[in-house]
Amino acid sequence: MTSVRATLALLLVLLATNAHAQGSRPVSLDDDFVRRMLDEALDRLGRLRCEDAQPCAPATAAERRNPPITIGEARAIMNRGILSGAALRCGLDWQRRNFMPMMAYWRYDMKKTERQMALVGALHGMMQGFVNDRPHEQVCTDALRQTVEQGLSFRP
Repeated sequence: MTSVRATLALLLVLLATNAHAQGSRPVSLDDDFVRRMLDEALDRLGRLRCEDAQPCAPATAAERRNPPITIGEARAIMNRGILSGAALRCGLDWQRRNFMPMMAYWRYDMKKTERQMALVGALHGMMQGFVNDRPHEQVCTDALRQTVEQGLSFRP
């Protein structure tokens, strides 16, 4: 299943690159995929860090029915994770230029709780990992580098 998701993430990066080059809208992650990834992040919640770097409590039944972040928020976070994965592939500073500004946005502008922030970090990391878990496909084309460079200026 992971290789399927990795392939999907890579395909999304390449399609986004192509869409950008042609001046059209980037490809969007569909709601079902986003919800599956959000459910997976909720499964991991008890292993993530919350207040005072202590483990978060596992997800509750209520959180599983109504997640602490919306599908739209999760999609935006996942797209940033894909971008970070592509930036890593291209040797660009994904942490300073994408991850840290994104985390600051969700924490300070959107006023997310530590529990929500744990999910933000998990979703980002999952997608970044999907893009980079196939070492034999670690190619950074000129088109990909240009698209990533343009996307790295974090804008919510």
